[in-house]
This record gives sequence, C-alpha cells and structure tokens, in this order.
Amino acid sequence: MEYVSLFFQILFYTLGVPVICGFTVFLCEWLLLRMVGRGFGHTVVMATSAIGTPVHELSHALMCIIFGHRIDEMALWRPLHNDGTLGYVSHSYNKRNIYHQIGNIFIGIGPVFGGLGVILLCMVLAFPETFHAYTQNISSMTVEGGSFFSMLTGGLGMITGIFGEWSNGDISVGWRIFAVAVMLCVSLHITLSGADIKGALGGLPVYLGLTLIATVIISLLGTEAMTGTISVLRMFSAISFALFVPVFVCAAIWLALGILIYLLRKLLHLR
Repeated sequence: MEYVSLFFQILFYTLGVPVICGFTVFLCEWLLLRMVGRGFGHTVVMATSAIGTPVHELSHALMCIIFGHRIDEMALWRPLHNDGTLGYVSHSYNKRNIYHQIGNIFIGIGPVFGGLGVILLCMVLAFPETFHAYTQNISSMTVEGGSFFSMLTGGLGMITGIFGEWSNGDISVGWRIFAVAVMLCVSLHITLSGADIKGALGGLPVYLGLTLIATVIISLLGTEAMTGTISVLRMFSAISFALFVPVFVCAAIWLALGILIYLLRKLLHLR
C-alpha cells in the first residue's frame, strides 16, 4: 500500500495545484454566468477576452515551443467568428517522442501557468511592496514548513496589502487600476476549454507510466528515500499553491461580482 500511496502523492504534488486552479476558475466562471444571465455574461466574456484570450493562446504557444511541438496555425483573438472559439493554437508533434507526448499535458494546461505569470507580473509592476512582502511571507513559511492552509491565509493577507498600498508610493492610481483590470481579464480566461482538456489527457498515459517507474525506483531505495521525496514534493506543491493564491483571489472577485448582480436583479425584479 505504501507504493500506491507514493504513486498518488507524486501525481497530486506535481499536477494537483494547476489542475485545482483551473477547475476553481472554471467553477467561478460558470457560477458567474449562471447568476448574471446569459446575455450579460456573454458581454463580460467578450469584453475581457480582448486581453484574456491572447494570453490564453500565447500560453499554449509558449508551451509548444518549450516541449518541441510545431505550431501549425494560431489565432490569438477572433471575436467575430460565430463558432464560439475566440482563439486557438494548432500544433503537431512526433508521437514517438516521449518528451513531446508529456508536453501535451503542459500545453493543455498552459493557460493556467501563463495567466499566473501575467497576474504576478502585474503585481510586481503595480504593487511592488505588496508583492515583495508576499514573497517574503512565502519564503518564511516554506522554511517553517507551512501548511496549505497557512499559505492560503498568508496569501489572503495580500488583499489588505494591495488596499494599503493603493494610494502610496510613486505609482499612479491609473496604472494600478489598469493592472487590476488586466489581472481580472486574464483570470477569467484561464479556464480550460474542452479541446485543452482533451489535449492534456493525450499526454497523461506517458506521464502516469513515468510516475510509476519513478515510484518503483524510489520505493526500492527505501523508506528514507520515500519520505524525503514526499517532503520535497509537498514543499514544492505548497509554494506553487501560494503563488496561485492571486489567481484564486481574482476568481473570488468575479464570483462576488456575480452574487452582487444576482441579488440586485432579484431586488429589482429584473430578468
């Protein structure tokens, strides 16, 4: 049973955080659209797609480059098409190449990483003091062996920091408003499409096979190797989770906006 536990822990600690992030954003977007109505929800998606969709597709493209896939065709934003697809990246690869096959996973979930990168960049440029304090907090909690809950609690403190820094420093309020708008637009389009998920699942069998091989090797090295591996992966996963907190915060803001609009519609008896 230790082998089985080790296998699933390796899977969770390596892929769990980005998958959970993608699902959380998807759930918040779904609830938002349900509460604000199809018409207004479509308007929100289209308005935010001008920024969010190019980031989404460029994230796919970047992962294609990293994992050696050939980009055959790409559309960063095409709002006037009637098929509902705002953008796409068509790519090809050598199916006999293991590295290329594993790349399908990261190409599929690439927008999660790309969206996170843009959100963190916006924080660095618009709220540098808050971001510095946030990273320092992550570093100290990592050294102390902080749990996922402590990482989340520390991350939520970032919101207070942003409001405290809003009117301080040399950065203009207008630039900060623009940065927040970009963060919100990007966060709404981190959601993975059906094609993204299908593409990611294409590389899963190879990843599972390599994880199984790693599990066997680590198990043969003994209990100490197993414990050390899980400890390192747990720390890696906790740090990843802490970095993804800004994405969760943006998703929560969209959800709160949806709830507010839903309550106003009910109060004013609007359809």
